[in-house]
Amino acid sequence: MSSRLINRTLSRFRPTVDTKFHIDYDWWEKSGQNFRLYLRDQLCAECRDRFADHQNTENVDWVDPETGEVHRTDALRECLRTRCANDPDYINERLPIASACFRIFLANNNTPLSPTELSQLMPWKGADAILGTLGSGKVYLGLRPA
Repeated sequence: MSSRLINRTLSRFRPTVDTKFHIDYDWWEKSGQNFRLYLRDQLCAECRDRFADHQNTENVDWVDPETGEVHRTDALRECLRTRCANDPDYINERLPIASACFRIFLANNNTPLSPTELSQLMPWKGADAILGTLGSGKVYLGLRPA
């Protein structure tokens, strides 16, 4: 499918508070932005100190807590999920909506969530406000409908 057709189809699609969103990793690749650099910037201060840069990290085993399956994953992502996401201030009302949503998706292994579900994880913002950002037509941080 051509990108023009996809853009026209997306422009007619109107997401609702029940539309599931996720991080579209293809968007990061096509945008020319460095996802790993931005990922490192999302780490808590302690983990950023642990990883001097975003390039030279190893893959580590990560155990899915729900299924018990072992996956090879990037050490930055593993650190974010197991350490940073457990900090009660990691996702907070001072963050822009898109950044808070991005951190939620990073922490939950990019499981798609709707604005209604996201608002339960960040109760200081209502589902309509979250939809206003994620469904605005402008893509922030690769956050797109799933």
